[in-house]
Amino acid sequence: MRLTAISIGDAIPPADFDASVHSVFRSAINLSPAKEYHLLTLTASSQANLPQGMRVDTPEDFSFEIFCIGESAACRDELLRLGPLTIDLRGARRWKCDLPSLRADLTNPSVETAWRSVWHVLNARQIESSAEIVAENLFRSDANLRAGAPRKAGEAMRGLLDATQRFDLTVASSLNELIGLGSGLTPSGDDLLVGYLAGLWCTVLDKSERIQFVSKLGKEVVRLSPQTTDISRTYLFHASRGQVSSRLADLAGAICRGENSDRLLTAVESAMQVGHTSGMDAVAGLLIGLVTWINPAAPYL
Repeated sequence: MRLTAISIGDAIPPADFDASVHSVFRSAINLSPAKEYHLLTLTASSQANLPQGMRVDTPEDFSFEIFCIGESAACRDELLRLGPLTIDLRGARRWKCDLPSLRADLTNPSVETAWRSVWHVLNARQIESSAEIVAENLFRSDANLRAGAPRKAGEAMRGLLDATQRFDLTVASSLNELIGLGSGLTPSGDDLLVGYLAGLWCTVLDKSERIQFVSKLGKEVVRLSPQTTDISRTYLFHASRGQVSSRLADLAGAICRGENSDRLLTAVESAMQVGHTSGMDAVAGLLIGLVTWINPAAPYL
């Protein structure tokens, strides 16, 4: 079988590489490259663009579950071969998100309105779905909060928010609490961090103090990331560099442009639908990151 890549993320090696199958899902497959730690991901055409992703023009009924963990893959001359499948990477569009160019300004009334709209939709969906993490509860310190991951996530996020506003780089304790917090292939604490880093990158505004902080914060996240899953570690690595999925980046763009229409609702629905709660957790982190520097007295406090 021969398929064509629609787009490839900026982190896909431009040279030949060897890899093996790390994990398999119906609409995606993760590859572990032989010469680097961070995973590469093949996705179906219906999925988002990823920094580490190769989005493939798949038939409607196609499933990656025909492959097994440990199978070998090899890319030569932009042709990726995996068992009976060959994926032609030649001519595929290179995709890279540019979060700093969004220049989020929550002092703009239309941007603030868009932010509030998404905040409301997110919290309503988290409550409706009985999600473990509810964004508005992250900033409650009362004893009625559920013990375990929700309480730990709230304490860690409040500590991280305070450190970010003070440009205090001694944030290892908060990060230690968040990274790997929760269950699943991408634990909730990691998803919050991915979104939070994205939000900060949207608000650096060419200010050296902000750029320096988020860059060093990202390095600390990467240093601590071995304590979580391989898949989550890959997302944290790219988020530390301002690279996230197209669904999260599209939502950030819609908010930063001050959209308040069907397009904004479409963007937030798309971003929230990733995984069981991963999308909602990442959106929560994004919204918090967007207002951390722009409006410290944000509505969630």
